[in-house]
Parts: sequence; C-alpha cells; structure tokens
Amino acid sequence: MPATATRHRHSRAMGASASSPQENPTRCSTNNLHPSSGDFAFRAQQAPLSLPADTKKRVIGVLGGSFDPITDGHLKCACEIVHAGVADEVWLVPCGVRPDKPSLLTPYLHRLIMCHLAINTSFGSSFPIRACDIEMGEEMALSTYHLMKRLKEQYPGPEFKFVLGGDLIAGPGSLRTWDAPGVPDAGERLYKESKFILLDRAGFAVPPDLPPNFTRLKAREGTNMVTEDVSSSEIRRRMNIGKEDLTGLTQGNYQMVDGLLSPPVLAHIIRYKLYITR
Repeated sequence: MPATATRHRHSRAMGASASSPQENPTRCSTNNLHPSSGDFAFRAQQAPLSLPADTKKRVIGVLGGSFDPITDGHLKCACEIVHAGVADEVWLVPCGVRPDKPSLLTPYLHRLIMCHLAINTSFGSSFPIRACDIEMGEEMALSTYHLMKRLKEQYPGPEFKFVLGGDLIAGPGSLRTWDAPGVPDAGERLYKESKFILLDRAGFAVPPDLPPNFTRLKAREGTNMVTEDVSSSEIRRRMNIGKEDLTGLTQGNYQMVDGLLSPPVLAHIIRYKLYITR
C-alpha cells in the first residue's frame, strides 16, 4: 500500500493559533486556491456528500493524504478496503495547507480535482469510493483528531474509520504522539476514541493485543490482497529524471510515470505543468 496515503496528519497542524479553524468546525473561510499559476481565486465552498436514506449504519473508511498526486497505489488501497468488507465505502480526503511539509507545493484544488478524475475514470459509477472536500477553504490542514471530529459532526449517521498504516502503531511519530491544536493528549484521545482500519506494513509487526476499535485489513477468504506500493514522491521524482535532455511543451518525463497514474490524472498534470520544476 502507498506509504503516503495514511501518515500525513499527525503534525501537520503545527503552528496553528488558538483561533485556528481547528477550533471552529463550522467555519469556512475564503482561501486563494490558485488552480493554475495565474491569479484566479474564488470563495471556497464545500460540496457535502449525500448518504443513502437507509436504516443500515454505514461504515466509511477515511483515507487521508496529500495525494500529490494520487496514484494507482492509493486507488488499489481504497478499493481493497471495500473488497475486504471492512468498510461500506471509502472517502479520499486530500489535506489542506501543511506548513510542516515544505514539499507540499501543489494547490489544494489541483489535488482534489485529480482525486475526482482518478475515481471517476477508475471505478464504476456505483462503486463506493468518493472524494471528500471537507478541508476546502481551511487556512491550514486539519489534524486527524479534528478531521474525525468534523466528519462525525457533519455526517452524524455513519461510522467513520481512519485508515492507518501498521508502522504508526508504536514508536516515534506513532498515533499516540499526534497533536491537535487546543487538545491536550490528542493522540491518546484519538487512539482510544476513534476507530481505525489498520494496513499491514512490511517490516512492522502488528501488536497482537490491538484494542477493539482497530480493524485489521485482511483479504476475504479465497482471495489475496492486491497492492501496489507507488508513492506520490516516487511519481514526482520520476517526472524529473533526465528532464534537461527533453524537449517539448511541458518538459516533463511523463513516460516514466505512464501506467502508474490514471490517464486523466496524468493529462491534468501535463496540462497545468505540475511537478516539473521540483
């Protein structure tokens, strides 16, 4: 599974003031999102997701990440969560601005659009994977604690489970150490109060005594888990290999990533000249 999909939120709210959007879950501020390199800006307006009007309590997997860009690895991770039956659907949640991650330079709107493009062209229209823009308009990315709190407040019906890599259960940078502005012991509270879908990571042992709020992702009986460990950083790196020897409009080594991204996502990257200067 792509490493970048599940490890992005523990420290990304560093530096937020006491009056940050984290403290007011209903606040939606004006934000210059710059979908291109021009001066285009607009008032951010979230588009809430509709939920089926049934009596079944749906389980929604929350797959957070920078998605910079979204890769086939992210998509396989999301669909295998549904295939395994550990969630009824999966929401991809691109993070907002992260001052603690200098490498995240792509505007939020581009990353959100690429998520929509990838989902709409990789899965059937009824397959339960969607992109959630709950961080649209936030001045700073939400901590995981505030993200889960916001989702529960905005969508009180379903049960949300955050998708977490097995390398984040113990040790430095693990879940229990994650912070959130204005919330003492946020990591401990998150660990005990939220629910999680746990992904195995090569080289990291999963504790045998996981609490009941953790669900380990396992393939259904008679099947094998399909994974593709393609990180966003690998995609960005490949697009700049040997670019000084390339000619053409975009000056990016896009052949090196063809087949690792959905074609519309790659077309969006080429059209808006993303990543080629990094």
